[in-house]
Amino acid sequence: MIIVNAPLKQDLFQKYAEDDGLVFIKKSGMKLFFNNPEGDDEKKAEALKKKLKGERELAAIYFSVQAQQA
Repeated sequence: MIIVNAPLKQDLFQKYAEDDGLVFIKKSGMKLFFNNPEGDDEKKAEALKKKLKGERELAAIYFSVQAQQA
């Protein structure tokens, strides 16, 4: 499971994560939970964070991306 913790623009974070192959599970407060069908959550979380930081509209927002054991 991959968790994106973002206080703003959660709809954009969700869109980019889903475009990257993740499956949205639920939203709880500032956290968005995703399932990773590819398997390696650590690697995918790292790649997603790098991709999101490169997006002009999201780069200035404080957020975190982490892998969590389900």
